[in-house]
Amino acid sequence: MRGLLFLSALLVNACASAPPAPPATSACTVPAGLAVMDGTWLETTRAMSADAKAALVLSLPDCLESPDPAVRDGYAYETLSGLLRGEAVGPDTLRPLKAELLSRLARADEDPGGFRGPFAALALAEVARTDRIAPWMDEDERSALIAAAHLYLASLTDYRGFSDTEGWRHGIAHTADLLMQLSLNPHLTKPQAEAILSAIAVKAGTPDHAYVFGENERLAAPVMYLAQRDLFTAGEWESWFTGLWPAGDPLRESAYTSEAVLNRLHNLRAFAQSVYVSAVASHETAYAAVGGAALTMLNQLP
Repeated sequence: MRGLLFLSALLVNACASAPPAPPATSACTVPAGLAVMDGTWLETTRAMSADAKAALVLSLPDCLESPDPAVRDGYAYETLSGLLRGEAVGPDTLRPLKAELLSRLARADEDPGGFRGPFAALALAEVARTDRIAPWMDEDERSALIAAAHLYLASLTDYRGFSDTEGWRHGIAHTADLLMQLSLNPHLTKPQAEAILSAIAVKAGTPDHAYVFGENERLAAPVMYLAQRDLFTAGEWESWFTGLWPAGDPLRESAYTSEAVLNRLHNLRAFAQSVYVSAVASHETAYAAVGGAALTMLNQLP
């Protein structure tokens, strides 16, 4: 696809213009007396002044890295999502928040706990959602988000999902959520859509790990939303699916004698099945091409 050239330029620009590491910030502070996950907290935030809301939003990235799931998920993410979905902050706050989260995403490997990257990506999904609801980014900003997601996925080696004691990390799924929000944006261009597909292709069939926490369905979601837009022909969809594991790849011959290749086979089959089942279950003609391409790939897997 011609989007490969577009994506290459995006990745170069993303590397050249990545935001510098921010100065050291204070550790996460949860408001005194707050019962995390208490629904009354969001009511409290809605009554805050505009300046207080902005300050609260910009304080949350530290808490998104907390090893405590009640703080990370229950306080930080729920507060951020509630304020952004409630349209409580505007571009003057969203832009520095986006820059901070992008910086943290680029430095994900510096967090030994493994929470920084996944939750920066999840928070960026909420930021991207605000732009599709009420546009405030320009085309270059949206492209930079796609490129950052691609770079993060390409470097991601921590596939941990859920832990009974530590909660979620889920870097693959959270980044898929960011790509999903971008795929829904009405201002998305075809080159940007192609760049989203290129990012998904990085991990859809990884040989490094077998997905067990619903990653396949989350990766399939932006594909389905792109299919709704009628940007790609049936031939383009078939070409993209074929490219996930070309028929001539010699690794196909060792599909059942290699753990790595079995991982890849498992992930690709689950991904294609997610797309195909969603397409068939929708009963919508808009999904016929992508569903057909997924079925073709399923029939061609070893």
